[in-house]
Amino acid sequence: MSTIETTQYYGEYLRYFALAKDQQVKCNLGTIGYLDSKMNDDLLENVELYDVVERKFAGFSQIVNDVFYGWTDDHPYWPKMSQGIHTRQRETVAKDWTGKHSEFNLPEWLYVFLVHRITGSGINYSTKPSGYHNTILFNLYRCKTIEEMSTLINHYPIPFYTSIGYQFPSFPKIPEGSNYKRAGDYYLTEFAPTLVRELAEWLESGTKRDFREIGDWMFAWNARHNLKMYRFQYAAFIADIADWYPQYVNRDSMFYYGSNAIECISYLAVNTSRMKKEHFLDAIMEKIYEDTGAFPYNAEDVACDYIRWIENYVRPGADYDHLDLDQIFSSCKIKDHPYGRQKAMLNFNLVETFNGIKSHPSDDTILKQVGMSVAEYKRLFYVA
Repeated sequence: MSTIETTQYYGEYLRYFALAKDQQVKCNLGTIGYLDSKMNDDLLENVELYDVVERKFAGFSQIVNDVFYGWTDDHPYWPKMSQGIHTRQRETVAKDWTGKHSEFNLPEWLYVFLVHRITGSGINYSTKPSGYHNTILFNLYRCKTIEEMSTLINHYPIPFYTSIGYQFPSFPKIPEGSNYKRAGDYYLTEFAPTLVRELAEWLESGTKRDFREIGDWMFAWNARHNLKMYRFQYAAFIADIADWYPQYVNRDSMFYYGSNAIECISYLAVNTSRMKKEHFLDAIMEKIYEDTGAFPYNAEDVACDYIRWIENYVRPGADYDHLDLDQIFSSCKIKDHPYGRQKAMLNFNLVETFNGIKSHPSDDTILKQVGMSVAEYKRLFYVA
């Protein structure tokens, strides 16, 4: 492993990882209520986002557990479900999808995974539960084949694409004269069925592959069909294969890095050896794996939550409008972090209140509003 110089952010990452792992056991998979979890962290206790260190149990994967396992004791949440501790969404979806393994094989399941990721993963961070928003997975159980699923997609009367906390790929342009209403529908009908069938055949024909080996295969497939890379969405899809078909993936291999993860991981260490960017990020991931036992594809997702935790992310609206955003902050020990929503910004009178904001003040929104640089902000702490 390459030698890297860690920063104070690395120590906090390890502390956050331990907190999130504890809450995953207590609240996410367990039966303790978030407000009763005694995390000594207001953000973890009040916002159901920071409770996971494995992607399979994150909000954007909840419904996939339901469709894949159904209402059976194979479901990872069965200990809760069997006690009646579940949402109405979970009960509806899991019961509707029970028995689908008698009809679906690997290609069909890959298609379900891809539909979920391409259309936004059902995410809405302002609601509880957050992973069931605008998703067609509520009704795909009615289908027995990929073709039936694509037909349903093209005639579905309710919105099922969500960009809340997510992003869509650059879908191919709809051909003139076609009956497609959405470019995503065109992709999911004309391209995705062939992609998943050829991918399934390739996966079943060999030994376990690394994440990036599968990714390279998919990116090359897109290039041959004049499509953009779809790196973000395909990475999430490949992680699904690792979670629900681990026999095809080397789960300890290196993963891909989204923009949020890159921002976070770059805080964790100093690139004193001037490694190439990906090699530097990989070196940090190797150290995280060594220190926590977290596979890189899981640690990458934790990194995305970690930067939100540092910046005290709460999405205003629906189930979180009752929170006093001038009081609910994480227990992060790095007090001079200049971005997001920080208690120090209130203390220094840079903002009168965070209550009533329409969206989370991401990046340096607050500093820009008062015309302050990062260096000037950090100097306030030395003066204080």
